Formats: sequence, structure tokens, C-alpha cells
Amino acid sequence: MTILNGTMLRLKGEVYEYAVLGVGNLSFSGKISFRGYQITWSTPKNLTTTGGQRIDFRIQKGNSIVDSFVYWYIPFQLDSFCVSIYTKPIELPEEEITFVFIHIEGKDLWMVLAKNKY
Repeated sequence: MTILNGTMLRLKGEVYEYAVLGVGNLSFSGKISFRGYQITWSTPKNLTTTGGQRIDFRIQKGNSIVDSFVYWYIPFQLDSFCVSIYTKPIELPEEEITFVFIHIEGKDLWMVLAKNKY
């Protein structure tokens, strides 16, 4: 993955628009405007005894919800050679938006990627 500028990156020869939803100490609620969509996420409550969180993501265009999904954030200890990556693709009429959740050595990165369909 090569960052081209603050909104574009190249991944496996393809150019994507991206936005970072969280890095390091993540917030379990927030919202962002991305390519004409409003992405919001929130957690109803702490649902596990280990500090895990159910995080509800919702993607809207205008007043219409176009998709939603649940991401389970489960904190756990990884050794220095392990990386946990979860991706969630959302198919939209003109593009695909992919959510990427990366956890490594107690650090986290959440981002969203968009690529036009041709």
C-alpha cells in the first residue's frame, strides 16, 4: 500500500480514495462524510466481560440508509508477529466501499477505502 496524498492511495496497482476512521486509541462512536455518504458508528453498551464492544456501522446517502453492519471489537493480546485484519466490503451501485480494521500489538487502525466500478 502506497499513500499518494491525504485522500488517495495505491493498493495492488489500483488507486483508492480513503479516509481514516480511527488510529491508536479508537473512539467507539463517531461520524464522517465520505464520497457523498455519511458513515456513523456507535456502540450500544459494553457487551463482554473482557471489554469487547459491539459497534454498529451505518452508511447513509441523504436521508436514506444504504447499508449497515456490526463490527465486534474484541481486545486481545497478540505477539509481535501477529496481525488481525478484518474487512467488510459494501457494494453500492457505482462503487465499492471497503472497511478495514487492523489490530497489531495493542494498536489499531480503522479506515475506509472506495474504488469506482468500471
